[in-house]
Amino acid sequence: MPIRDYGVWKAKPVSYTYETARKDPHSPHIHLKFSDGNVNEAVAAINIKSGDHEDSRLVYWVVPALSHPIVRKLQALGDGFHSLQGGSEEQLDNLRLDYIRGNLFQKQTGRLLPHDIPGENNDILDVLKPILTEAISHGATIYLYGSHFDNGEGIHNVHMNQGSPGHFKKDNGVYQDGGFFLQFRDHWKGIFLGFASQAVHTDDDTGNPVQQNNYQTWADFLDPEVPAERRAINDMTDTPVLITRALVNPLGPDNKQATVFLTNRTAQPVDLTGWKIRNQDGQFEELPSSGATLAAKQVAKEFSVPKCPLSDQGGLITLLNAQGYKVHGVSYAKVQPRREGNAISFEQINGLNSASYV
Repeated sequence: MPIRDYGVWKAKPVSYTYETARKDPHSPHIHLKFSDGNVNEAVAAINIKSGDHEDSRLVYWVVPALSHPIVRKLQALGDGFHSLQGGSEEQLDNLRLDYIRGNLFQKQTGRLLPHDIPGENNDILDVLKPILTEAISHGATIYLYGSHFDNGEGIHNVHMNQGSPGHFKKDNGVYQDGGFFLQFRDHWKGIFLGFASQAVHTDDDTGNPVQQNNYQTWADFLDPEVPAERRAINDMTDTPVLITRALVNPLGPDNKQATVFLTNRTAQPVDLTGWKIRNQDGQFEELPSSGATLAAKQVAKEFSVPKCPLSDQGGLITLLNAQGYKVHGVSYAKVQPRREGNAISFEQINGLNSASYV
C-alpha cells in the first residue's frame, strides 16, 4: 500500500533541531522548521536512523549542482503543499520522485553512514547539519517531498519509500519517494535519503524488492566490507554499460529518429539481447534482437530508438537489461538539446552526469 498524503512542500527553511544518540537512540530525527507564508511554521521530521535492527545506517546521495528536468517544474510551483497522490504521470507532470526510475543521481555515489558517532564527517548528522545551515543562512527555497501530517502542520517520510523489507513493506510503492531540493540564487542541490536495508532494484508495479528472498540492498551495493560472493548476487543488474551520448534533436524533419550511444567499460563483450531503452514517458525501444553486442572496451556504439522518442524539452533516458533491471540512466535539461544536430555527451564526473554538446 502506498504511503498516505504524498506530495511536495515549497517553503523557506527557518531553523532546525536534531536528536543525538543520547537524546534518542532508537528513532532519532532532524526537526526542520519551515515557513511557506500560508501557515505558521511547520515541521519536517527527517529520519536520521533506520528502524532495522540488523543495520540502522542511512544511505544518502547529495547532488551539489543539480541539472534535471524536474527543476523547471518545481520552480513554477507556488508556495505551500502540493498533493501528488494518485493520478497518472502525465496528470502530475512528472513531479513525483522515484530514486530508481527518475535518474536523479548515479547510485554508486551513495554513502552509508550511522546516526551519531564520535569523530568528524563520519555520521549522517555531520552531512545534513552543514547543508541545512547553509540553506537557512543563504535564504534558499526548499522543496520537501514526503507525507503530509494529518494535522496539516508538517511532513514526514522524507526518504526512499520503496524496496523495504519486513513490516515496512506495507509502505512500498513507486513514484512516491521523499527527499528534498534546495534552490539557491545560482544553483540547485538535491538531497536524497534511504535506508541500508532497502533494495537497489524494485518491482515496477509494487515497489517491493525484486527476488523477494535474495535481493541486493544498498548495504550490499555500497559497503566495501560486504563479502565478494554477496556482492556478486546481482552482477548482471549492474553491468557497467553506460549511456554516453544521445542525439535528441536530429537535423531534418521532426520525424527523424533520435539515437543513443552505449559504451562498454568492461574487458568482456556484453550481449544486449533483450535490453531496452526507456524514455521519460515510459515508452520502450528494444535493442536489435540479433547482433546487439558491445565489444570489450567498445566506445559509443549507436542505436536508433524510433519507438522511444526523446524530448527536446528535457528528459530521461534509461537503459534496462533483459531482466528489466536498470543498468544506467541519465537526464538532460531543456536548454541542452536546442542546438539541432548536436549530440549531448553525458560525461562521467565523480559518478555524476555532466551533459554537454559534442
